[in-house]
Amino acid sequence: MNALYSRGDALRSRAKAEGSPLDSAAYEAVERFARVLVRCGFDIRSIAEAFGLALAASRSESPPRLREARELPEAPHLVTLWCSSPDYVDDLGNPLPLPARGSGRSVESLVHRIDRGMDAAEVLQYLLRTRTVRKVGRKYVLGRRWIMLRGIAGSAHSRSIRGLVGVLRTLEHNLLADSDAHSWFEFTAENPRFPVSQLEAFDRLLRRTGLGCLRKLDLFMQHCEASRKLSEPTVWLGVGMHRFQQNVAAAFASRADKKLVRRGSATRRKSRRS
Repeated sequence: MNALYSRGDALRSRAKAEGSPLDSAAYEAVERFARVLVRCGFDIRSIAEAFGLALAASRSESPPRLREARELPEAPHLVTLWCSSPDYVDDLGNPLPLPARGSGRSVESLVHRIDRGMDAAEVLQYLLRTRTVRKVGRKYVLGRRWIMLRGIAGSAHSRSIRGLVGVLRTLEHNLLADSDAHSWFEFTAENPRFPVSQLEAFDRLLRRTGLGCLRKLDLFMQHCEASRKLSEPTVWLGVGMHRFQQNVAAAFASRADKKLVRRGSATRRKSRRS
């Protein structure tokens, strides 16, 4: 538990809650973001003032009332094991249908391969809720090789904070690294005049190539885990990919224009039939 989270206990007990209290990951995000700004040379008082103004401007935002389900960060690794373990795929490399429980090949066995303390029933419900798996007869079939959390309250919020913390850890680590050899991978490709009309094409290309790249890295991490010495230390390692852009409103305007064009075309066709 970080120091800022510990100091926040007293504040949380006195403050009137308007949303969920900050957990340790949220406190780490705040703490690391502040340190990154300080290490980039910004004045501490100016940072504090900017934080206050940002919070004041966000008061009109309505926090979600429910945190329906917590995120299970270990679940994607279960999907990787299901897709890559020789005893869990058929001759073509396709994941086999699995029963929920059993000492043999099952969802429960995969869960215990990751952590014997995890609740297999909770993990299975999580996979069903995220539509990662579906039930077919008495077995469960893997529907996709990744877990999609968008639109799932609680899980998606926790995942967003974890993603933010991950980015901040990398940025802070690289600010302190004394050489490129000691830094973590952090590269970008940017274009200052990318046509808005091609954003959807770019998103399709990025999704296809990005998922393929992450898949290769995920399998390499799994190979290293499987072949490691049992006595050697391990770390929780991850790789994230994201795209970003400025003047976001232009992209939304472009999509709205496309909808109007399609709607107008449909109206004209309807008028001709009349």
